[in-house]
Amino acid sequence: MNTTEIQTSLNIGVDVGKANLDIALHPSGQFYSIPNSEAHIHRFVKILKNYDIERIVVEATGRHEHALVQACNQAGLPIIVVNPTSVRRYAQAIGVLAKTDRIDAQVIAKYAATLKPEFRPIPDKTSRRLETY
Repeated sequence: MNTTEIQTSLNIGVDVGKANLDIALHPSGQFYSIPNSEAHIHRFVKILKNYDIERIVVEATGRHEHALVQACNQAGLPIIVVNPTSVRRYAQAIGVLAKTDRIDAQVIAKYAATLKPEFRPIPDKTSRRLETY
């Protein structure tokens, strides 16, 4: 990413998979795919800190998003975990019926920019462990 390419606040949508994170930036239209590993996530978060980010939105998967959410939260980035059903309904409402990882990331980014989901506290690892009992 080149900092001169982007002039406005970004809304970032992340489609989370077990192996990869597919990342769409709105309104720039840029797209990235990175391995869903702590090392790659930390490198990407470090890059994101150079940008004016309004919100980063990721769907709740149950566990595959945890490393990204914790890394963004620790870095002070505005990360929000949303219900995947809400995003799917939004996609249907705007007429997006195709479903690929790239399209999903773009829809999530547009969802973030349009609906501006509210920020909620992100539970730390200890709290998440307690919630599973």
